[in-house]
Amino acid sequence: MEKMFKRSVLGAAVALAAVSGSANAAIELVGENVVLYGQAAGAIIATDPQGEGKDGVIATDIESRFGFRGRVEFDNFAPDFVWQMEAGNANSDGGSLGQRDTYLGFDFDGVGSFKYGRQLVAAYNYVDWPHTNPGLGDVFDNTWGAGNDTGASFEGRANNVLRFDSASFSGFNFQATLSGMGSTTDALVTSIAGSYSQSMFSVHAGYYNQDKYESEGAPAGDASYYIVGGSMFLGDLTLTAGYKKQDNGLTNVDQATYSFTAAYNVADNVFVKAGYAKAAETTGQDNDDVAMTARVGYLLPSAILYFDVRDYDVDGATKTDDVTKFVFGTEYYF
Repeated sequence: MEKMFKRSVLGAAVALAAVSGSANAAIELVGENVVLYGQAAGAIIATDPQGEGKDGVIATDIESRFGFRGRVEFDNFAPDFVWQMEAGNANSDGGSLGQRDTYLGFDFDGVGSFKYGRQLVAAYNYVDWPHTNPGLGDVFDNTWGAGNDTGASFEGRANNVLRFDSASFSGFNFQATLSGMGSTTDALVTSIAGSYSQSMFSVHAGYYNQDKYESEGAPAGDASYYIVGGSMFLGDLTLTAGYKKQDNGLTNVDQATYSFTAAYNVADNVFVKAGYAKAAETTGQDNDDVAMTARVGYLLPSAILYFDVRDYDVDGATKTDDVTKFVFGTEYYF
């Protein structure tokens, strides 16, 4: 149930608003100046490993967290002041306030916002959504899981991020970030991304680059990737596809990854979804990774119940880390 707070199950945000009507909203403590929001979310996970000597487990994954955010309008100052302080997941990173997206910034009407602090880098927006749900991030995401065999390190959510998000211009918007310079400006990471959306489709693309630099006399950074993808909204059916190519310039190793999903609204509150992701082999290696997942979901006001079956075939013919997971989860948002 990875990274669900940033975006939930495909189409759930739209469907949730449509079916709930009286869905709960974030809690305004001082109007829009101070707003409390969060989620109570978690899953029971049972595993069936294929690796010799590996034991099955039954565990819980709790992603409950909360945050504060605000927008302040001033009488004699043009841009709105925007801010956010977000806690991490309750079990995986201790729930400390500031663990997730935590920033300050200014929003210029009709232009966009500039924010600084802990945030996502621009291209990672689309790596994470819509191409990692449900359970595909283990293979498609290049910041964690099995889907990065290049040996390169990529930022996803990071400290010291300077970020610009444009306003929407007739369906087009873009994001740009500078990051990676907390220890040396030589480690600059640049990223840019954008999307174009209309009623029946949305397309997006992004690029990430960290130039080669020296760290204590040794080469430390030389990594890049690009991503292209999109979604089609065909009534009750939603389709997504994404392609990502990542490269480690220090070792001249690159890798292509793919993601495909299909979601169908069976009834007003019920949907099914299937996903497939593949990380291709790197040159001369039997190390491709495949994820195949299926979900049945039930929507409630501001909440979702779901059951997943997730199968992972990792590192080619090697069975050591292959596993099937059975997941029952609940998410409630406020």
